[in-house]
Amino acid sequence: MKTLSENETTTFTVLCVDDEVNILKAIKRVLHRQDFKLITAESGAQALEILKQETVQVIVSDMRMPNMSGAEFLQKSTDILPDCYRILLTGYSDMSSTIDAVNKGDIDRYLQKPWDNNELITTVNDGLAKIKLKLENKRLNSLVNKQNTLLKDLNHNLDEKVKLRSKQIILAMRKLERNTHATQRVLYNFISINPHLDGGFAQSVSHLAGKIADQMSLPEKEHNQVTFASLLCEIGLLGLDTALYAKPFCELNYNQQDIFMHQTKFAEQILSPATHLRDELDIITCQFEYADGTGPNKLCLEQIPLGAQILAVARDLWRYKLGRIGKTILSDSEAIDELKKYQGLRYAAKILDILVKNPDLISGQFIAPAIQVNELRDGMRLKEDILTENHILVLPKGHVFSDASIRQLANYEKQKSQSFAIHVHPAETAPDATEVEEN
Repeated sequence: MKTLSENETTTFTVLCVDDEVNILKAIKRVLHRQDFKLITAESGAQALEILKQETVQVIVSDMRMPNMSGAEFLQKSTDILPDCYRILLTGYSDMSSTIDAVNKGDIDRYLQKPWDNNELITTVNDGLAKIKLKLENKRLNSLVNKQNTLLKDLNHNLDEKVKLRSKQIILAMRKLERNTHATQRVLYNFISINPHLDGGFAQSVSHLAGKIADQMSLPEKEHNQVTFASLLCEIGLLGLDTALYAKPFCELNYNQQDIFMHQTKFAEQILSPATHLRDELDIITCQFEYADGTGPNKLCLEQIPLGAQILAVARDLWRYKLGRIGKTILSDSEAIDELKKYQGLRYAAKILDILVKNPDLISGQFIAPAIQVNELRDGMRLKEDILTENHILVLPKGHVFSDASIRQLANYEKQKSQSFAIHVHPAETAPDATEVEEN
C-alpha cells in the first residue's frame, strides 16, 4: 500500500482509464493544457500495474469496461493508493451500480457521459486541490508535531499552554467557518416551531421577494440577502405578546399597532450578535419604513435598503391575502389593489409596479420547501443534490428524472428506510429538461 507523501507536491499525476482509445484521446485533448502529468490505461488490469509503479493523485475511469468494470477497478485501486481521488465516468443505464459504488466509498465523484469539458476540467482540478490540501495538512501536522516535541523537551508546562491555546484557536476558527445556511435554518426554525407563527407564510414571502428581485436583476449576493431576510421577517414577533399578532392588524388600537411595527427592535436584539448577517438585519429592521418618510424611524426612501422596500411589498401582499391586515381574506388582484392605494406612500412605486405588471409572480399557495418521491414526474430537474443522512451523494443537481429513475429512487428509499426531501426546479423556471441523457 502506497500513501501520498508531503514531499511529492511538485508534480501531480492523473490516470485516465478507458477501453476505448478514442475516448482516451478525447480526454487527453481536454486535459492536455492542465498543470499535471497525464497518463492513460486501456483496461483496469493495466491501470493497476501502473499504480504499483507510479504515485497517482487522481484517477478518472470509465464504468463499462470488459473483464473489470470501472467500479471494480476503483475498489481494487484503494488497496494500492487509498488516498487518491477517484472519479467515475458513467452512462445513465449504470446509475444503480454507480450509486452503490458511491455509497461504498469507492469513488469520490461521478460524471455522466457525455461529459461537459469544463465540468471535467473543474472536477479533476477539484480532486487535485483536495489532494494538495491533504498533503498540506500532513506537512502542517508534521511541523506541529516536531514543534510540540521540542517544546516538551524545553518546558512541559509551556507545552501544555501552547496546546491549550492551539485548541482554543481551532475552536474559534470552527465557529467562524460555520455554514451560514445552517445559521439561517436554525433561525427560521425558531419561527416555524412557534405555534402562533407560520413558517409557510415566511416561505411564501421569501419566495415572492425572490421573484421580485429576479425581475430587478439583482446580483446574487443581494438576491440571497433579501430572500433570507424575508424568511426571517417575523422573527421580531417572538418578543411581542401573542395577542398583538393573533388578530388582524386593523383590529389593534393605535398603541398596539405602534408596538407591532416596532417588532424590529426585538429582531435587532436577536440578530445583532450575528455580525455576518448585518445586511440582512438592516433589511429586517427597516421593513416597516414608509416610502414617503412617515415610518417609525422617519427614513426617507433613499435611506431605506432596497431589500426592505422589496420585503414590504411581498410581506403585505401575503398579509392581505391571509386576512392579517384587514378582516377578510383577499384574492391576488384584490390584495394588489389594496397595495396600490399606498403606492409611493407606504410602498416604493418602482417595486410595486413590478408586482402590478407581473401579477403571475404571486403563487397561489404556500411554497413547500421540498417534495417527496411520490410527487416526482418525468422531466423534472433536480435543483439540489440528493444526499443521504451521512452526506453521501445519491443523485446530483441537474439530474433530469425519468420514470425509471423515479422508480429507482423510490426503491432506494424503501431499502434504506430513508425519506428524501427533494428540491426540483419549478416547471415555469426549470432549465430545458429535454436534454437526452446517455444510456
